[in-house]
Amino acid sequence: MNLHEPDKFFKVKFSSNLIRMLDLYPNNKKTVRSDSQRISFFENLYVFVLIIYAGRATAFVRLGSFTENQVGFFLPIFLSVILAIRWKIVLNKQFYVLIYCYFIYFIAISIKYSEIHLTIFLNYFVLFFIVYVVVKALRFDLFRIYEYLIYYLAIIGLLMWSVQIILGGDSLFNYFSNISSDSFSSVTGNGLNAIFYSVQPTSASLLFKYMPPRNCGFAWEPGGFAVYLCLAIFINLFITNSVRKGKIRFWVLLLALISTQSTTGYVTLTIIILFYYLNKKMNIIISLLPVIITMLILIFSLPFMSNKIVGLVNETNEIDFQIEQSISSETGLAPQRFSSFLIAFRDFYNNPILGTGGITGKSWINKIGANISPISGIGNLLANFGIIGFLFFIIISFKTSLFFSKYFNYNGKFLLFLIIFFMSISYSILFLPLFMSFWMFSFFEPLNVSPK
Repeated sequence: MNLHEPDKFFKVKFSSNLIRMLDLYPNNKKTVRSDSQRISFFENLYVFVLIIYAGRATAFVRLGSFTENQVGFFLPIFLSVILAIRWKIVLNKQFYVLIYCYFIYFIAISIKYSEIHLTIFLNYFVLFFIVYVVVKALRFDLFRIYEYLIYYLAIIGLLMWSVQIILGGDSLFNYFSNISSDSFSSVTGNGLNAIFYSVQPTSASLLFKYMPPRNCGFAWEPGGFAVYLCLAIFINLFITNSVRKGKIRFWVLLLALISTQSTTGYVTLTIIILFYYLNKKMNIIISLLPVIITMLILIFSLPFMSNKIVGLVNETNEIDFQIEQSISSETGLAPQRFSSFLIAFRDFYNNPILGTGGITGKSWINKIGANISPISGIGNLLANFGIIGFLFFIIISFKTSLFFSKYFNYNGKFLLFLIIFFMSISYSILFLPLFMSFWMFSFFEPLNVSPK
């Protein structure tokens, strides 16, 4: 049996010889666990659930409040408890320090507003617990499992996207309407979701008439799908690059990413590829520099890329108008990334140290009755947690980025940090358990790593 073949990956038993062949730990071989054979169907199912929750394509996974969705709220908690029991996870100093610091912040926010929102504290306690269990139980196996699952979801996405093109128009969308509904789906553009694939109506999925529809994959929109594909490509090139058949997975992931037609996805991919070739040989970068520059110019000259960038910039000039419109609108508006950042930044400007503490009613847009939801991850981080939360994110994510570059022996101290940062500018996904498991990894798993 070959551990690295996708069709045999999900088998429960692994021999110790094959585990040693899995070169995921180049700098610190002593950290390879003798209990890696315990990675079973449950661990794969657990990561799959986290991925579907990160996709936010249905109301079941998107409504995280206990009062609105008890089953959806408790499912990841229940699975995390089982995972913790299976792997005999014990809470350590890092977890207690994190909870203690957040509790101090929570007290400060409560004093600031003379209100106690215990549910907010409990929500983040649960969030930190899930991330802690993921990292401590799965460790680097998390990324291997993640890459394979995204690879299979990319295949499904490409197949369904091809069917959508072949059928043409809203044919696939109409078929989905028989098995899904608006109340179940949270896909943008009034789209529909069937767990493994999301489809938008033609009016929302076509950027131009002469171009194919955008591939949403399992996510709430094409850009969201692109984000998770980019993370899988990063893992493929820099973490599991010694695994057999890795090239096949890379090309599948790349094709799926191209089909999303996502600005964020293309920019992030460019960063990943540049660092990849930087790790090969500098003379390759120099010799390919004219080609790289030409390709970048061509990519950003594509109609949907250039028009989208211009549209995002122009939208920032209409922020006040959008906010006024949302006051009288029953349907919530979701401005684009630049406008979202500027809207959220006003909360940061008013509350620079502590932010609003994540208390919805304290945001300036809520105070004026605006029905608008900023999507900028960095903007919302600044608005909700001020400079304290922002510095925490910057420090921890950069330490994790540095940790990965040393542990997996590649040049690129800033690589993972840049990937996380660019994704977070566009989408508010920073505090999703799966995404947090990436940028908080080194905080919960502070292994000793010798510099290169």
